[in-house]
Amino acid sequence: MKTTLLYAIQSRRGDAGAAFDVSRRGAGDNGGDAAETPAKGEAALLGTRETATIRIQSLGAFSVLRDKQAVRTSDWQSKKARELLKLLVARRGRPVARPYLMETLWPGEEPPRVANRLSVALSTIRSVLDPRRRFPPDRIFLADSDSVAINLAAVEVDLERFLAAASEGLRFLRRGETYRWMPILEAATLAYTGDFLEENPYDDWAVPAREEARAAYIAGARALAICAAASAEPDGAAPYFLRILELDRYDEQACLGLVAAMADAGRHGDANRHYASYRSAMGDLGVEPAPFPSGRRGGPITTVR
Repeated sequence: MKTTLLYAIQSRRGDAGAAFDVSRRGAGDNGGDAAETPAKGEAALLGTRETATIRIQSLGAFSVLRDKQAVRTSDWQSKKARELLKLLVARRGRPVARPYLMETLWPGEEPPRVANRLSVALSTIRSVLDPRRRFPPDRIFLADSDSVAINLAAVEVDLERFLAAASEGLRFLRRGETYRWMPILEAATLAYTGDFLEENPYDDWAVPAREEARAAYIAGARALAICAAASAEPDGAAPYFLRILELDRYDEQACLGLVAAMADAGRHGDANRHYASYRSAMGDLGVEPAPFPSGRRGGPITTVR
């Protein structure tokens, strides 16, 4: 028998803002086992490719696995080569002009000299990632006289897996297919072990990928938090809201959602403490704070933000 549970939590500022569609379908919707089969396939978005011999971890601490063995920092021999690899990862497989790479990594230096340094850095990366020269040069890079790109068909990057999974989960969320989106977004949020290239906080070239990954994480965590807050166990929403606030303490929806979830769970002291933090954050921005949330409220479900 088809079962549908509709949960909604409206904006904590009156009726402003949209609610989230968190429709859930029971296992009987598609022949009894549909609630399990799709989730298994889609969760594979976060799995590693068995054929990939080079895997790059860029969310949180940067690291490289070569044949499942971690490449040591001392193996690089050149800090510039390691930074070059990071920059190419940040460009997500798009070609990067050689003059841009040279100016970014060796600012203000003479182009002829720097062109040679760039070639040496690329050669160093190939030597580190493929020390036995088992693969052709284009296995790692797609390069010509004008530009260089990382070959994402051969090099596995955690950022790409995470963004693909988050996008797929949010697509199912918009369609209201909870039995599909929830396991994908749960896996994706667990895979987000930190901001993109945390050890490069001041490099402008890392900002676009970092912000894209962070936005995808927040969207997924917010959906999971609101679904949990509207369920019989609102305490389950707190970790998601807290993680969002760790990334952005001025996220008003997360602030008020956390306060409401804790109040609904009977944790009134914690709710008041977090509400005070929320008022302080809004004061920093010169924004009038919303009233203390009055508790869980249901309503029509419309869209996802």
